Amino acid sequence: MTAKSTAKILMRFLPLLLIASVLPARAAVVSPFIRAGVDYSKPNAIEEVRGANSDNWKDKLDGWKPGYFAEIGLTLFDSHTFGLEAGYMKISDSVDNSLIGSGTGQTPVAITEKTQIPILLNYRYTLGLGPVGLYVGASVGMMSDKAGWKADVNHAIENYKDSNWIGLYGATAGVVIKLGKTWALDVGARALASKEKTFSDNVEDESVTIGKNKLYWRPNVRAALSCRW
Repeated sequence: MTAKSTAKILMRFLPLLLIASVLPARAAVVSPFIRAGVDYSKPNAIEEVRGANSDNWKDKLDGWKPGYFAEIGLTLFDSHTFGLEAGYMKISDSVDNSLIGSGTGQTPVAITEKTQIPILLNYRYTLGLGPVGLYVGASVGMMSDKAGWKADVNHAIENYKDSNWIGLYGATAGVVIKLGKTWALDVGARALASKEKTFSDNVEDESVTIGKNKLYWRPNVRAALSCRW
């Protein structure tokens, strides 16, 4: 076998050798991570209460409210992450709670509350720039959206509760700051689209409806610590 033919054979097998040498290194880059933090969301929802004793009044729940979230998943090739996230946020209006059940007879003295628990599948791509990186991503999932309305109407306490599962989808972007080999700090923003559903209940033959069927955006700013190993 001549040197020329030997070289040809080696050239044919070279791509296979390169692939074999890269595979172990690539496999080591696949690593699990956990992320947890706080966020501030703006539900952008005006809760309109309609019923026999509600006087068709409106109660705004549209301020920036704090929440919490945690995420687990996998990091692939140092740039791609796939995660499962769960969060929690509870919001209420600013009516004086002490008036509920005080027999004031005001119409209505009421508290409107919402408890939201989103469960999301997340994808994120991170562009590393040394110790600081930029990321963009997308999310899709479901959210438990629970509403409550408690009122003191004509000296009688009336308490309504209802819950819905609604779909969520949106995009995120932010900055990640590496804090060593395993830890990182994330600061970013996210916007989720949600199709809100009405809530209704019947107590003592009275029908009460809260909210409207509508599509709205739920902006969000967040900060979190993540750890990968």
